[in-house]
Amino acid sequence: MPIGSKILVYSNDTVESERLIRILMYQKFVPKAVESVSYITLALASGEYPIFLCSFAPEDKALMEFLIFMRQDSQIRSVTPVIIMLKPTQETITDLIKAGCTNFVLQSAGQQVLIDKIEAIAESIGDVRDKRQFARIEISEYENAQLLITAKNGNKYPVRVSNISMGGLQIVWSPEKMPVQKMVVGDSLMNCLLIAKSLDLYVDLKITNVFNYKAGVQFTGLNEERQAKLSKFIYDRLLAEKVP
Repeated sequence: MPIGSKILVYSNDTVESERLIRILMYQKFVPKAVESVSYITLALASGEYPIFLCSFAPEDKALMEFLIFMRQDSQIRSVTPVIIMLKPTQETITDLIKAGCTNFVLQSAGQQVLIDKIEAIAESIGDVRDKRQFARIEISEYENAQLLITAKNGNKYPVRVSNISMGGLQIVWSPEKMPVQKMVVGDSLMNCLLIAKSLDLYVDLKITNVFNYKAGVQFTGLNEERQAKLSKFIYDRLLAEKVP
């Protein structure tokens, strides 16, 4: 029986394809990208991918023909297509609905809308994935990953980063090295410097929980450049952790 966490991804834009792979990977899905419409049928016919995610523009006639075909073909008809619409027209959407495609997401709708759509479909077909929202990486103390908190006086004070994900960090400190700024849930930590091996990144954070000598903080307002840098760091760490 296919597992809902496996998703086949297609876009004729390499950058967009890589973006979708990152989004899915950090939600604990297992995505695979194909580079050509001609490869989609073979991959879906294997039965491994119950969800097909693609970005579609009205001028992409080959993809339109495939989407119509896949809703008619007995071998892959059970696959659920999710279509990210670029510059949709009423005619295009009407044709796709007539073909049996019903799951659409506007490219401009934002990342969370896409995640919610995929999550709902995966759950409806019996997804057995670990549903933690983001892949979380534990960082050993000897690696000395730090967050330098910027205090109101402009000075920076270090706390250790014990784990990291696309969602945020867990920071810890000792009784002897209390942060100069009191940790209060809901407060913001602005212009902090995150340092972890190859990662050197200024971030804004919101405090989400506080315990004895540790706190959870969430990233806020990461622009695309900073998010890409964080993504690459986490991806590299994930690969490194798989090495025996």
